[in-house]
Amino acid sequence: LMLVAALPPVLAVIWSLGILGWMGFKLNLFLNVMTPLIMVMGFADSMQMVSAIRIRLREGDDRFQAVRFAVTIVGPACVLAHGVALLAFLALLFSDSGLIRTFGEAGAIAVCVSFVAVILVLPILAVMFIRNEETLAKDHTPADALMDSLGTIVGEIVDRVVHRPYLYSILGIVLFFLFGAAFADLPTRYRLADQVPDREQALDATSRIDQKLTGANPVHVMIEWTDGTPLYSPKTLDVIGQVHNALEKEAGLGNVWSVESLRRWLREAGDDNIETVQKFVGFLPEHLVRRFIAAESNAVLVTGRLPDVDSSHILPVVEKIDRSLDPIRAANPSYEISVTGLPAVAARNSARMIDQLKESIPICVAFAGILLGLAFRSPFVAVVSLLPGLFPVLASGALLWAQGAGLEFASVVALLVVFGLGIDALIHFLNRLRLEERKGDAPEHAIRRARVLVGPAIILTTIVLAFGLGVTVFSDLPSLRTFGLVCGFTLLASLIADLVFLPATIMVGRRLWPHKPGAPN
Repeated sequence: LMLVAALPPVLAVIWSLGILGWMGFKLNLFLNVMTPLIMVMGFADSMQMVSAIRIRLREGDDRFQAVRFAVTIVGPACVLAHGVALLAFLALLFSDSGLIRTFGEAGAIAVCVSFVAVILVLPILAVMFIRNEETLAKDHTPADALMDSLGTIVGEIVDRVVHRPYLYSILGIVLFFLFGAAFADLPTRYRLADQVPDREQALDATSRIDQKLTGANPVHVMIEWTDGTPLYSPKTLDVIGQVHNALEKEAGLGNVWSVESLRRWLREAGDDNIETVQKFVGFLPEHLVRRFIAAESNAVLVTGRLPDVDSSHILPVVEKIDRSLDPIRAANPSYEISVTGLPAVAARNSARMIDQLKESIPICVAFAGILLGLAFRSPFVAVVSLLPGLFPVLASGALLWAQGAGLEFASVVALLVVFGLGIDALIHFLNRLRLEERKGDAPEHAIRRARVLVGPAIILTTIVLAFGLGVTVFSDLPSLRTFGLVCGFTLLASLIADLVFLPATIMVGRRLWPHKPGAPN
């Protein structure tokens, strides 16, 4: 059974990466997320399938009957879970960011591959690998004792929750809004140093450069012109000088270098005429000249230095530089003056993409809730799915806010990865609750049966994924440590939402709006 549960997600990862490579996708920050994303999605569904197979084998079914039962009972929830994930990824195709659109395309492909692995491959593996069904039905192994213990724990939790549903529902809603306020106040953060090991000498050297010099990160201002004006003309050199002064005085950058630097040295020596500047530029090695002057002599760079700080500090500096250059642009319309350089580009693009991803998570949860409401033909399901769907995301955001950290690529990617598990667990519980509700039966009994049947698999899935993804907290990369921390905490919050707040809100809903189930199964 272990192989039956573990092999489909592994195959889904290998097949997905192979298909993406065959289709010409290039590895980037988001495509690297595909491996844990597929693993979470595939493993959650495969654990539910294997749990259902195990239950039927212990009841005396043969392997064919057990597999048929799992596909019939758990299969629809797997289809719905993958369908919701597929539509959520397709929604990313409408983003303004090319990286996010590519992520949406790759995610949609990966969801389809994961679906094939769980629905088609897993039953075949179960029929091939399971033997001696009679022995499985009679023997009580340590694994059976563990699953039974998890079922007992889940039952005790649900019993406490359904007897005080209003208390737990109010607690969940209060925490939901408190964590939501912290999440909304969470700033975006991106720092180049977080992408390199922080226990190496290189980062120490960079910090010393920041302290003793003016910084290691270059910010460039490119000046281009296409009207044929010579580089060594009073007008062009004057524009370069104005930009140089703007970076030094108005923007406050240090260690600014350009053709103006050479001109100032010559001015101190008493000869800064244009011919002298051109002659001394000719004395310099070619590679140094190309550092500031294009080969066609129609573009130059003015470069300043910034310390290694996160994007929330760099972006105001970049905007200040842009504003200080506006008068120069207005006075010299034939010159195109633009701020560039890795820190400037990273500050602008990272802040925009992180904000887009941050906004997309609540939209995806709301979208999933609407789809679930349509699938179960219940507006109540659409509303009640918001709490367990968003609670883990908001709780992790509150943790980052309490630590004084911000929302960066690693943390928002972790939220996206684990978000799928919460929706998957929600769908499996609602599907099982639909099957367990019977006429004349108290709603708390149906909730308990449904939670005990799917709860142990969810707990086991959470534990396995928490250890698998959480091992990254030991990485030398700060971004990976953040990823592991956020994954582990989000998984814990998701488990609490599924085991405590979801049954409580459903119980409150059943009391306020009694449900009329069909005939007993």
